[in-house]
Amino acid sequence: EVPLWPEGSQVLLEGIHKLANEKFPITHPSFFLYSPRVNATGSAVLVFPGGGYKAVAIGPQSTIGLYGADVCKWLTDAGITCILVKYRVPNTGCNWNRETRRHDTPDIPMALQDAQRAMSIVRYNAKQYKINPHKIGVMGFSAGGNLAVLSSTAFKKRAYDPIDRMDQVSLRPDFAIPVYPGHLTMEHKNKTPKEIAAQELNTDITISAQIPPTLLIHAKDDPIDPVHYSQVYERELK
Repeated sequence: EVPLWPEGSQVLLEGIHKLANEKFPITHPSFFLYSPRVNATGSAVLVFPGGGYKAVAIGPQSTIGLYGADVCKWLTDAGITCILVKYRVPNTGCNWNRETRRHDTPDIPMALQDAQRAMSIVRYNAKQYKINPHKIGVMGFSAGGNLAVLSSTAFKKRAYDPIDRMDQVSLRPDFAIPVYPGHLTMEHKNKTPKEIAAQELNTDITISAQIPPTLLIHAKDDPIDPVHYSQVYERELK
């Protein structure tokens, strides 16, 4: 398990202060590194679990396995290094506020900060981790899928001030695999009417020609993250 931020760093301290009054927060983000035992390809994937930006779903009942073990075994069996990112929560990305019954976007995007920092650490230490620095992608599920989209579109500018040499490397993933990604439309900016908002891409997402190759995976009958989220993003990518 690798911590993302040095103890005493401004980004870490700001997060601890911001999350001080939350129940069960993750204040010290990290990643778990799973390396392939055989047939290593040099490729790597940063995996962002789901949880609605309220939690990080890597407990015993997680659909991707405890600490992402199942999805990481799937990757490592294919010779791909898996980096399971335990990012800060709650309310560190676009999320549903049950009290106001509205979607909130945080002033400080701590989840994106953590995703970008994880990419920096992995790419900077690529040789040590036996990874090709030009074959590092991102993958995420639900809220984690949203984080994979943000990571692969908001790579031109860091969401935090650089703190060391690791923050000098490129943030751009070499590919992205958002799996039933959430929070992708203007419904999540509380725009009305919802029928129109549902067909407009969330303005948090910046489309450019530099977005890496992207594989979208989404069930047509998903009751939580409707398939039109991915369809709208697909349309904008094209």
